[in-house]
Amino acid sequence: MFIKPIRKLITILAVFTILGTYGQKVLDMKDFNIEGIKDITPIVVQALEKCKEEGISTLQFPKGTYHFYPTFAPEFFCEIVNNDNGLKRTAFPIIDFNNFVIDGNGSDFIFHGKMIPFIIEESSNIKITNLSIDWEVPFTLEGLVVANDATKQTFDIEVKTPYVVEFDRLYLSLEREDSPYERKFGKRFAMWEHYNLEVAESIIWDPKTMAPLYNTKLYDTPERGIHAKELKKGLIRLQTEMEKVPPVGSIFVSKGDYLQNRTSPAFRVLKSKDLELRNVNVHHAGSMGLIVERSENITLDGFNVVLKKGSGRMITATADATHFCNVKGTIIIKNCTFENMLDDSVNIHGTYVRVNKIIDDYTLAVETYHPHQNGFLFGEEGDSVQVIEQHNFQVITEPLILKKVKRINEKISYITFNKPITNKVALYDGVENISWNASAIIENNVVRNNRARSFIIKTPRKVVVRNNHLSSQMASFRITGGLGLWNESGPNVDLLIENNLIENSVYGGNGAQAVFLIDPQYIDKKNIKGKYSKNITIRNNVIKTFDSSILVAMSVDGLTFENNEIIQTDTFKPIFPDADNVQIINCNNVLIKGNTYKKLDGKETTITIDEKSTNVTVAKGDAFKKKSSKN
Repeated sequence: MFIKPIRKLITILAVFTILGTYGQKVLDMKDFNIEGIKDITPIVVQALEKCKEEGISTLQFPKGTYHFYPTFAPEFFCEIVNNDNGLKRTAFPIIDFNNFVIDGNGSDFIFHGKMIPFIIEESSNIKITNLSIDWEVPFTLEGLVVANDATKQTFDIEVKTPYVVEFDRLYLSLEREDSPYERKFGKRFAMWEHYNLEVAESIIWDPKTMAPLYNTKLYDTPERGIHAKELKKGLIRLQTEMEKVPPVGSIFVSKGDYLQNRTSPAFRVLKSKDLELRNVNVHHAGSMGLIVERSENITLDGFNVVLKKGSGRMITATADATHFCNVKGTIIIKNCTFENMLDDSVNIHGTYVRVNKIIDDYTLAVETYHPHQNGFLFGEEGDSVQVIEQHNFQVITEPLILKKVKRINEKISYITFNKPITNKVALYDGVENISWNASAIIENNVVRNNRARSFIIKTPRKVVVRNNHLSSQMASFRITGGLGLWNESGPNVDLLIENNLIENSVYGGNGAQAVFLIDPQYIDKKNIKGKYSKNITIRNNVIKTFDSSILVAMSVDGLTFENNEIIQTDTFKPIFPDADNVQIINCNNVLIKGNTYKKLDGKETTITIDEKSTNVTVAKGDAFKKKSSKN
C-alpha cells in the first residue's frame, strides 16, 4: 500500500541520551537542541528510526512549541476511507512499532501545509499523550459578513486568512512549500495542485453562539459557482442564489472543493491494535481529527477536538472529530470534548461493497461506490462476510468465509467464498464484513457547536452511550445504513443510550430531523420488508428541545423508550412545529413508558404508529398517548 520515502532523510548529528525508567528506554528530544529550530520534522523522523532500531520504548519532548513542515517529511501513498487518497507526508511515521509511547509533556505541535501529523500503521500497544496539534494556516476560509443586499443577493466578507480572487471566483489558499521555483515564477500551479480551493461546501456560523447559525438551511449556497469580486484587499463581495443572505455579523465558512478538502486528518490509523490517545488536543485539521480503519481496541481518554483559545477561529476539524471504519474489539471514548467540527463527532460503522458482477458460483466482483471509499480495504482471506439484499437490507446468505481477495483496481476486487452462492446474489446487492465490528463505550463526553450529528452508531456489537452532554446542528443520534451514497453498514443489535443531557439540537433546518433518528436508507420506504436493527434502549435521558420531533424509529425489532424527561425550551422558534413528536414505522416489540414532556405551547403530544408496526405498547400515564395509525 505504501511506497518508500522519496528522499533519504538528512543526517542529524545529535547526542542521544537514553534513560532507564523501570527497565524501559526513553529517548529525550531535548538533547537534539530542537528549541527554536524552524522545522523539526527531519529530526523527529530520525529519532523515530533510532527508537525502532534500538528498541526504545518512549520518545518524549520537553514542553514547547514546535513546527513541522512537509519539505523533509517522508511520503507514503495512503488510501484512507472517507478521505481523499493520495501521497501523504507525515512527521510521525509510526509504522511497525510495538509497545511505544510518545509524550509531548504539554507541547504544541504546529503543522504547515498538507501533512498528516501521525500515520500509525501495522503497530500495537501505542500510546500518544500530552500534546496539541494545530495548523499555522487553516484549511478553511472564514469571512466576517459586513454588508448584504437581499435584492441583489450579495454579501461582503472581510477575510484575514490567505485567499485568491481569480476568474470571478474566490479561492481559499493553503500553505504551500517555499522553493526557488515558487519565488521566481509565483505560485502558478497552486490552483491546479489544489492548494487554491474554490469556495464550496460553505456554511454560515454565528459568532455569538460559536455554532452554526440557527436555521442554517436558509442560507445555503450552491455547491460551486459563487461569483466573487475583490472590493479591496481583504474585502470580497460574493453573489449567488440563496433563500436568504447571511446577516451582518455572521461568519461565512468554506472548506473548498468537494473531493479535494479532506487531505489532512490529524491521526490516520490502519491495521493496528491497542491504541491509546490520552490528553491530546486537536485544534484544527484538514479533515478528521482521527480516522481509524481495520484496527482493534482503541481508547480515547481526554482526546479533544477543540478551538484554541484566542485563535479567533470558528472551525476545528473540517470533517468528523473521530471516525471508525471496520474496527473490532472495543472502542472506548471518554472524557472528551468535540466542538466546532464541520461534521459528526463520532461515526462508527462498517462499509458495504456492492456486487458489480457475478463471476462464478463462488466468486463476485465487488465495487466501492462513493469516491471516498476508493481503495477501501474491505476484507482479507479468512474474514467472515454476508450478502444483503439491496432493497430492504435483509441478509440473504449464511456467513461466508473469504478464501481469496484479488484487488483489480481502486474500485473493483474479486472475492472468492468457501461456499457457493449460486442463485442467491443479484447485481448491486451489498456484501458486509462481519468479522470487523466493534463494541463501544462512549461516556462522559461533551459535543457542541458542530455541523451535523453528535453520534452516528452502526455496529451489531454492544454499545453503551451514557452521561454525555450533547448539542449539535442535526440529530443527536443517527442510526442508519444503506447502499445509496456512503454505503456505510451496521445494523445495531444491542444499543443502550442512557443518562445523557441533550440541549437544543436539530437547529439546522435540514428537514424535520429527530433528536433520535433511526432511519435505514431504503430506496422505497413505502414497501419495506423485514427489520434492520434490534434491541435499542433509550432511557433516563434529559432532552431540552425547542422543536417538535423527538424520536423517529424505523424498522427496529425491540425498541424501548422509557423514563426520558423532555422539556420544551424557548431558545429558538420551532422550525417544524407540526412534526410528530414520535414516529414508529415498521417496528416490532416497542415499549414506550414513563416519559414526561413539559410543553410551553400547551399543545398535546403527538405519536404516530404505522400499520406495519406490531406489538407497540404505550404505557398508561406516559407523555405520549397512543392515538392513531398512519400508512
